[in-house]
Amino acid sequence: MAFLASALLGSITLIAAIVPAINIPGRPGTEPQLYPAPPGYLLPWAGGEIQDVTQGEETTFTHNGLAAYAYDFGLSYATVVASRSGKVVMAYAGSNSGGCSRYYSNSTNYVVIDHGDGTAGLYMHLAYNSISVNVGDVVAQGQPIAISGETGVTCSDDGRDPGPHLHFQVERFEPDHYLTQALPVAFDDISNNSGVPIEGRAYASGNYGKGQPQKIALTPYRVSREFNPRAVPLNADLIPKEPVAIPTSTPTQTPTATDTPLPLAESLITPIPTNTRVPDATPTPEPTSTPTPPPPTPAPPPSATATPAPPTNTAVVPATHTPTPPAPTNTPAAPATATATATP
Repeated sequence: MAFLASALLGSITLIAAIVPAINIPGRPGTEPQLYPAPPGYLLPWAGGEIQDVTQGEETTFTHNGLAAYAYDFGLSYATVVASRSGKVVMAYAGSNSGGCSRYYSNSTNYVVIDHGDGTAGLYMHLAYNSISVNVGDVVAQGQPIAISGETGVTCSDDGRDPGPHLHFQVERFEPDHYLTQALPVAFDDISNNSGVPIEGRAYASGNYGKGQPQKIALTPYRVSREFNPRAVPLNADLIPKEPVAIPTSTPTQTPTATDTPLPLAESLITPIPTNTRVPDATPTPEPTSTPTPPPPTPAPPPSATATPAPPTNTAVVPATHTPTPPAPTNTPAAPATATATATP
């Protein structure tokens, strides 16, 4: 009996030792907490890879206002991973257009991950149809979520052409608003400058993901940074606005398009009235017919005048032969005529 009890106790001990090792799903304490997310941000690309900071926080270019504490990382169509765990609350991947103009503000692809503490992570300018997570998914830190791209307001160094990169910012979480006020952030895998990225420098990511060995030492930054944005934009046309303000860019285009057609429409309306069509159809033929008759009418008088003209010419001839009038004077002699009359 004692043997059986000892064997049973040994079996229970063995099972207790094995269960945590095999990590049975659903067993309390075996899964790391993902939402609400534990504190700490890591750079949003695959661990071990190096990327540069193309635009830092508080700039006069585009990182001011709502994006005052945002960062642009030079990921050119590279894998984007979650900087911190949380729940996907908004995502859009249907755009394939972008450029250096506020006109493209509503053309960006993005993912918003709620951290469960009033903050969220915004990942913007993602490539078309490249998002690998869905709204409602709970994602772990380091999990791939999309591919970086150049959708929305993206500018290269010359400020004219689209440039692929990742725009990342930690922001206040507001339902149904993917772009809200950015908040100061520090990354645990940046060992200097209190974890704040510096524009123009390159950094190796320590975001290896769940179950992967951590090859880069992390420095937890738990002290919140002061919120005091001061940068002012030099070009307001490039400043990203929250969705409510995006239509402002559309009206700017619409009026311009409308202003151009208006003169054309007015010019088309002017010829439409009877003034243009009537003169072409009715008035033109009538004037032609009326002027034609008058010339024929004056023509007869010249013909009548032409008839007397010969007599005039004839009279001129007799006038020239005026010295011979004695013969005509003798010809009309009355006796000859009278004789002819008396004979009957």
